[in-house]
Amino acid sequence: MAVAVVRGVTNAAAIDEVHNFEPPTTVSGSQHQTAPAGVRILIVDDDARVRRSTAQALSRIGFHVITADDGGPAIQLAEQTPPDLALVDYNMPTSGVEVVRKLKALHGAAVWVAVLSGQDDEQTRSECFEAGADDVLVKPAIISDLRRRMIAAARTQQEFVQGRLMRERADRLLAYGAEAAAMLAHDLNNGLAVALSNMTYLKGVLTLGEDEGQALGSTLNALRRMSGLVANFVDIARFEDAAVKPRSAATNVRTMLLEVIEVHAAVISRGIKYSVSCHPDLSGHFDVALIERVLHNLVGNAVRYCNPGGQIKVAASHWDPADPSSVEISVFNSGPAVPAELQGNLFAKYARGSNGKRGFGLYFCRLACEAHGGHIEYRSHEEGPTFFVRLPGRT
Repeated sequence: MAVAVVRGVTNAAAIDEVHNFEPPTTVSGSQHQTAPAGVRILIVDDDARVRRSTAQALSRIGFHVITADDGGPAIQLAEQTPPDLALVDYNMPTSGVEVVRKLKALHGAAVWVAVLSGQDDEQTRSECFEAGADDVLVKPAIISDLRRRMIAAARTQQEFVQGRLMRERADRLLAYGAEAAAMLAHDLNNGLAVALSNMTYLKGVLTLGEDEGQALGSTLNALRRMSGLVANFVDIARFEDAAVKPRSAATNVRTMLLEVIEVHAAVISRGIKYSVSCHPDLSGHFDVALIERVLHNLVGNAVRYCNPGGQIKVAASHWDPADPSSVEISVFNSGPAVPAELQGNLFAKYARGSNGKRGFGLYFCRLACEAHGGHIEYRSHEEGPTFFVRLPGRT
């Protein structure tokens, strides 16, 4: 929880300081006053002596205290670092009553607000309570009494305090997880790039037998798929931050499709037949690196789910007759359709697959297509499921 003390100023206001709680001390002889753990207090006062003495008195009994010297910075600070309690001076250039209204508008019942006023009359009290204040205290406040009131208020706010602490802890864990994942993906990407480069070089300079050549080719294909997966992971965050802009260029679509199929050919087994249907001169205008990775995701899924002895068909044609550089690419397999209950969230982040596992491959496909101004679509027929990638011409 937090306490905010706000008083009037004539100059521009500024956030003052932060007082981390000190070990609780014994006060008033044998009596102990200790704040509940994790309670945040904001104190705002134009009188530096009052502000600091109040902050020290409350930090000594375990409150985490932050301070500012006027109402404007107090609201700014409350937006960035939500207080649990607020102690607001009534008579300020930024009206104390207005500060109460803004604090309550920001955080509602999650912030307990008391007003300090030198006027102990019915009109002042009514104005404060109508603005949303939870209490009105008469100045000058006795420090021991102020401590007791703040501790009592903090106890009434425990449910809100615990909720805030849990949210802040979750935010820290998410931030740490995202940073750790980004670092891991970066290191993996570098290692895979080196391995892929060296293996490609060896394939070009070594004379190998049939078995050795197939083994090297399979290793290269596996490295390309792994590199694509890591790149997908990295680019999803960049897509969500609008940091990825497709580098579109004229591309021979058939050549790209054949290269994608070649990577997966080594793992297509069980008598599965595959084909590519595309005019040799079909040209599209898109970021070939991104769309290749989209197709690797789709063809990889087709290989994974195609029935034994089935078919995988990759086809491409013009999408919009009015735009000769627009392209529609389809990936079909004769395996089972996606269950109806999963189709609605098929392209969502971490969507659950029919095997019960979660992934982000199709989510990446959706983001990559949308970045081009296009879209991806799923359709199910009696013969099997098909994914359609539709890309406009010059984006």
